[in-house]
Amino acid sequence: MKRYIVFLKQVPQSTLVEIDPITKTLKRSSALCKTNPDDLCALQAALNLKKKTGAEIVAVSMGPAKAENVLREALQHGADHAILLSSRAFAGSDTWCTSTVLAAAVRKIGSYDILFFGRMAIDGDTAQVGPEVAGQLDIPQITQLIQIDNLTDNSIILHKKAGETIQQLEITLPCVVMVSKENGEINPPTLAGWRKAQQQSIVCWDENDLNLSSNEVGLYASPTKVVSTQVPQSNKSIEWLTDATNIMQIIQESIHPQK
Repeated sequence: MKRYIVFLKQVPQSTLVEIDPITKTLKRSSALCKTNPDDLCALQAALNLKKKTGAEIVAVSMGPAKAENVLREALQHGADHAILLSSRAFAGSDTWCTSTVLAAAVRKIGSYDILFFGRMAIDGDTAQVGPEVAGQLDIPQITQLIQIDNLTDNSIILHKKAGETIQQLEITLPCVVMVSKENGEINPPTLAGWRKAQQQSIVCWDENDLNLSSNEVGLYASPTKVVSTQVPQSNKSIEWLTDATNIMQIIQESIHPQK
């Protein structure tokens, strides 16, 4: 049986998130959370392919215990199994350490055909984790997927965006695919799916289960160091115009400024 692994991340639901003054990382406990939008699109791409191939879908998320909500949502939509990668040792991991954990999880899961990632997470906008996992596993990667055309036992044929052009490629399996909203929104959940998701168990793995040491993951193992953070300031000068004459005068001065 074919197997697709979909990676989903829990992200803050708003921009009102506190920054830890010591580590300079997001204090995720200070905000309500949701599933990263691009990751839901990746899940839908896997679900669409499952209808044609009958593949098994494994949903994976790395985060604190409350990231279980992300996996429940994936199960509700049709994922077959769910795995939570959770440990205090993972806290503060940058994209490289995150990809180390995810790649280790893939190796532990075993055989697979396609790894599905959202193109980027809205709390970081790096678009690095999917490609880094592909690099750690030494398998092909496809960024900015547009559509999947065909799938055989050994390869996948698809269209992807490359700058202003569209490419059609045939990629050897296994591979990593990055998906965004260009590939389509996720279908609405169903009551039957919700009931099924509440009854399913979620497997939890830590660094010991993944054969990783605490020196390979977490804040202090991360090569990315945040020196400082600040909130952008926007200072606007507002002037109320009382009639059309003033408006035309300002337009003319902007076109022909006085020397």
